[in-house]
Order: sequence, then structure tokens, then C-alpha cells
Amino acid sequence: MAELVSSEEDGAWEGESDDEPARGAKGRKGAAAGKGKGVARRKQPVRAAGRVVTNGAARRARSISPDDDLGGNDFSDLPLRPDHASRPFYVMPLNRTIVLEAFHPLANQAADFLIAIAEPVSRPQHMHEYKLTMHSLYAAVSVGLDTNDIIDVLSRLSKVPVPAEIIDFIRDCTTSYGKVKLVLKHNRYYVESTEAEPLHKLLGDATVRKCRVVDGEQMDVDEPVLGQDKAPSKGDLVIPGTTKPAQPAADAAAPVDGEGEGEEADPGREAEDIFGTLVDLERDDDRNLDDDAVHTFEVKASEIEVLKREALRLDYPMLEEYDFRNDRHNADLEIDLKPTTQIRPYQEKSLSKMFGNGRARSGIIVLPCGAGKTLVGITAACTIKKSCIVLCTSGVSVMQWKTEFQRWSTIADRQIAVFTADQKEKVRRPSLCSR
Repeated sequence: MAELVSSEEDGAWEGESDDEPARGAKGRKGAAAGKGKGVARRKQPVRAAGRVVTNGAARRARSISPDDDLGGNDFSDLPLRPDHASRPFYVMPLNRTIVLEAFHPLANQAADFLIAIAEPVSRPQHMHEYKLTMHSLYAAVSVGLDTNDIIDVLSRLSKVPVPAEIIDFIRDCTTSYGKVKLVLKHNRYYVESTEAEPLHKLLGDATVRKCRVVDGEQMDVDEPVLGQDKAPSKGDLVIPGTTKPAQPAADAAAPVDGEGEGEEADPGREAEDIFGTLVDLERDDDRNLDDDAVHTFEVKASEIEVLKREALRLDYPMLEEYDFRNDRHNADLEIDLKPTTQIRPYQEKSLSKMFGNGRARSGIIVLPCGAGKTLVGITAACTIKKSCIVLCTSGVSVMQWKTEFQRWSTIADRQIAVFTADQKEKVRRPSLCSR
């Protein structure tokens, strides 16, 4: 039977229904009047190579034509790797799309990795689509992923060779991002980097130099002099609601004496080790940084916005961090989670990204509706133990946040201030302010 399709070019119908044989002109005329199950048509189906070619097939043939606008969406000519069945996703060129097989044995691990580096586009039951963007790669670097790690894992898990343009895009977005940080420390602002070269490049710009705090000894020095400080470390920081500090990746991966001897290799475990070795999403960001020093210089608080804008123009977008544990200027807030409060693993995972190096990173935590974002925010406030402001979209949300702080934390009622159009309470220091 011929396929039942419509012609998009002239609005005519061609072909016959699947449940009726072809009929003559009279039958077709009756069908046009709505008297039969057939479909009206005004011209004969296209015939090619002795068979009927319907317009649906013609459209599919046109879609893979390199001269058609839809040709960029056909990747049937991509070379599959010999062991492609053991790899969970495809990396598409040009549009930077990644398609994950949700039914693959490694789908869960691959999804964790893809969520860290790409933006979800659509996730139906069997095939999930992600897209690499500049902002998603910025976010990946901000949580500690390295440029080479991202490229290496993509190459290991892709069914097709990773296109060169994708690799170039990843390098362009991640090479300079994260190398420079703006740190609020001791109630003063510092620009910080593990390498001296990015800071010298920034100070080579006249606008950035005007933002710098310069003492008398450096006024007449041509070459900018950088200070040095100890690199941040998570150390013994414990996020409330958890039992103990996160175990370093190296220790977690270390085998127990005698474990694994005489056992056959497990392909699934070996595949998971790829993530543990290359991109351990649970790792601390203070690996081997305890004895390292960072280069730094102080900047004026009044010029922060100018500095960030100029650094972005120079291709050095800044990560922002708050060194709350060394803040002796602002008073501590007496707040902690109640002993009965225990956060869920995915909430702990999101908070570990915020406090991975012992500081509070500036960013956005994204969780589904009903996943407990309010409790995540309360736990973050209990970790920092400083005054904070909760900005809400309505007066109802303000009262909800106040109720949740009273429910989950030990903060005193007198230390919570509500500031809305109808209710303006006096803000005491230190305190929480919901508005």
C-alpha cells in the first residue's frame, strides 16, 4: 500500500488509505466529498525507479541534502567507533548537542557528568538531549572541572569521535574562566589567582590599575608587585545536616588491603572508575592545595563593578567567593540546624559545590520543584553563620521563609526580621532579614 501523506508544496493530497485499495476517479471524487475513507488527491504520486515515492519519503530525502536548510540536522554519516555500543551518548558537531541513551547501563553516571557541563534541552523516556553552552561550561569550571577533564570524558564516552569544533569551543570557554577570583576576605576585596600571569595581564589594563589599592611603596614601581597568600582549603568544614567532612577523592578511591585480589574485572565498575579518576563530581576542590600559595592584589570596594566589567572584556570572567571563616569584622550569627534535621544526599551534593574549597561561592543552585530548595538555603545560612538577607517574590513567601527557619534551625525569633510593604521590623545585628 502507498503511504498516506500530504504534499506541503501545493496543498494536494496523494496516496491511498492503509485500509482500502486504490480506486478510480469516481471513488476519489466521492472521498473528496466525505463519502468514503479514501483521501482526495489532485495529482498522481511521484514514480521513481519503478516504485511509488510519496511526499513523506521525498521530504526525508530532501532533509539529508547538503543544500537544504535541514541538512545540518542529519548526522547519519558520522563514523561510529568500533565499541560504540559500550558508550552512552553521541556528540553532534556544529550545534553542540549531546544525545544520551537513557537506557544505557552507564546512563546515570553519564547524566551526572552532562548535567555538570551542559544544559538539558529535552529528556523523554529513552533519549535525553543536552546542549553545550558558554554559561554551562562556565558553571562546570566553577565547580572544579578542568578543561582537559571535560574533553577527556567526552572522548571516552562518545559513540563518535568528538568533533574538533566542539573541542575548540570547550577550550575557548574554559581556558581563562575560573583562573581569576574576586574574594571578599577580612571585609576587603582581593583579586586572586593560582598563576601570576593572568593578574599581570589584568594589571596591564589602565582601568584595572585604577581599581587597585596601592600602598606608598608601590607608587613608583613600573612592574606590578603581587602579594601572596595561602590557597583556600576546605579543611575540617562540616556542612550542617551531614555527619562528617567529605572524604577526599584519593582516599575514597584507595582499595582496602586484599580487596579485589583474584577477582575478575567488572566492566561496569571500570566504567565508573572513569568518573572517579577523571571527573570525581564529589571531590573536594582543595586537592594538593594545602601547601600552595595564590597570587593576589587588593582592589577598592567602590570599583568592584567596574573591575568585573573590565575583566570580562579582557576574557577573564571572575568567580566570586566569600571567605566567611576568616571574617572577623562581621559578628557571628548563633544559628545551626536542629539535631533532628538531616538533609538529603542531593542537597548535600549541591551544598558541597558551594563550599567545596572552604569558602562560599557565588552562584545559583538549581533543584526541581519540591526538592527542598528552602532547606538548602537554610543550611547554607547555618554553614556561614553570618547575617544574611533572603529576597522573596511576595509577602507570602517572606512568611514561609520565616516559618521554615523557625522549623529547621535553632535561630531565635528575635534575630529574624521581616521587611515587607505591610510589615517593617527593626533589623538587629546580627540577624536574618526576609524581604
